[in-house]
Amino acid sequence: MNKGGIMELTKNKMGSIFKCPHGIIHIRLKGITLHFTEEAFEEFSLMIKEANSKLMDINLKDLIKEDFYKDK
Repeated sequence: MNKGGIMELTKNKMGSIFKCPHGIIHIRLKGITLHFTEEAFEEFSLMIKEANSKLMDINLKDLIKEDFYKDK
């Protein structure tokens, strides 16, 4: 969607992310809005990806431990 120069990048039940005509990325989550330059948004995105990767790694290790102890 592109309404008045505002480009919606994504939207779901948590909130939305859009880019305004001035190049600022807005992340609207329930009750808060974060504002980023494009460069800062890229860094923030990398930070989220890294955190998600670590969480997935922790969850995978927990699953492997559970499977290991089930067999004993």
